[in-house]
Amino acid sequence: MARLLQEPKEEHLDYLRELIVNQFSKPIVNSNDCKMLEEAILLAINQRLSIDTISRLFGIKKSNSFPSIFTLDTCSIYIGYSSWEGLTKSYSEQNLLYQKAILFEVIQNRISVNELLDKLNASSKSALLYETVNQIILCKANQKDEEFFKRLFELKLVFEYQENYKYAIYHTIHLLGSFCEQQDWLAKIAIGHYHNLPYEANYFVEWLVVPEQQYYLPLLENCYKNNPSIADFYHLIHCTHYAENQQWDLFLAHYHKISAPSNNLLEMRWLGVQLYYDKQFENGKHQDEIAIKILKHSCTNDRDSGHRVSSIFMICNYLYVVEDYENIIILVEQNASKHTAILGYWAELNFNQLKVYYAFSLAKKDRMEEAIGVFRQIKPERFDLNFKQRMIAVYEKLEDVLKQ
Repeated sequence: MARLLQEPKEEHLDYLRELIVNQFSKPIVNSNDCKMLEEAILLAINQRLSIDTISRLFGIKKSNSFPSIFTLDTCSIYIGYSSWEGLTKSYSEQNLLYQKAILFEVIQNRISVNELLDKLNASSKSALLYETVNQIILCKANQKDEEFFKRLFELKLVFEYQENYKYAIYHTIHLLGSFCEQQDWLAKIAIGHYHNLPYEANYFVEWLVVPEQQYYLPLLENCYKNNPSIADFYHLIHCTHYAENQQWDLFLAHYHKISAPSNNLLEMRWLGVQLYYDKQFENGKHQDEIAIKILKHSCTNDRDSGHRVSSIFMICNYLYVVEDYENIIILVEQNASKHTAILGYWAELNFNQLKVYYAFSLAKKDRMEEAIGVFRQIKPERFDLNFKQRMIAVYEKLEDVLKQ
């Protein structure tokens, strides 16, 4: 029996079931209903689906497989479509029109926040939904709608984590962060409302790490008070920020409270903070020892290319500051460049940014032709917002070095 080339989306299957029930004028809840529906389909379109097939479609019988294309086409024809493809296309068009209507109401300022949140939460989770929400954020920022932004994270359909939509969430969070950088009124809302989100990940603190922005450290402070389990992250971010701003008393206050980070990126931050401490208070006496730990560390040698590249990029932020160009080159050439053709989205961003440090280090080691070659591969428009300000500064400095 023919199978689908790709798994049907659950939102499409739900829509199909809803339309079948509407056409049949009766809920499908037991085997007798399935038998009656079998007869109704046969009578209407002269096609037969077995009672077992219908039972699996409606979840009355459990199944680990998806419906066949024959089943989906037959059901779609029964409810008035030419095929399953026709149904899914119609669904997308109707969904698009529905969400455009919501957006128009927002633009005209003719919908309350309560009604807006209800309508968005009643939508289907899709890439289109995130596009609509991003456009609404743009509009609401222009309208300075404080109530909307205070309640934004009530959009559970948008912010409840699903692997398929992690990048969509990421871009929505970063869009919001961009406005917080520009709008003081929105930054104040972020500080007061975005530290205790009802989700497993506290997106606005953990996915958007920008301590150079005025709103971030007060937001992080509120988050830490509410959730002391982020202690290592909290202290490492402060240590990094205070060291790079030469506020060493504040640096020490946090340095001595760090224990043993368990996350690979936090482990890299911890080694980086040790580099800062060693340079400032030990005159670099232990720099070689720390560098050996970095080169041998499981994170910089991870079998997963994405984890490895991201870990190397993280520690290179610190190696660059302490001017350890030799070990940046070693990490890139011996570790980071392996299997980079299979990187995921975030690792690709990090690998692009890592090239800035690599090219700069090559130039500092008088390998100018190689530095120029790597520089031409860099895409500055693809710097992550978390590191954009830092990377642009290094990129521009690199440009000046290469012109000399």
